[in-house]
Amino acid sequence: MASQSDNSVAFSAAELEFLAEDEMVEIVPNMRMEPLNLISGDFGPFRPQIAAQVPLWLAVALKKRGKCTIRPPEWMSVVNPSSGG
Repeated sequence: MASQSDNSVAFSAAELEFLAEDEMVEIVPNMRMEPLNLISGDFGPFRPQIAAQVPLWLAVALKKRGKCTIRPPEWMSVVNPSSGG
């Protein structure tokens, strides 16, 4: 953990990445797979074109294998200032 000074907490980039890996994101699988029963929880079943919620680390692993697309969370969307929203 990063050192604490005057009661403020500062995390390194690696620590923030580690914490973010458990953030739930939505994926759209392009394959059929039964539920995954993992230590961190149960995820699935996965059906083609039916959205599912999984942790970011699992979404990235499935995407690297060409098994899904990741839908970015709404807060991650870039807002166009000229569109007024």
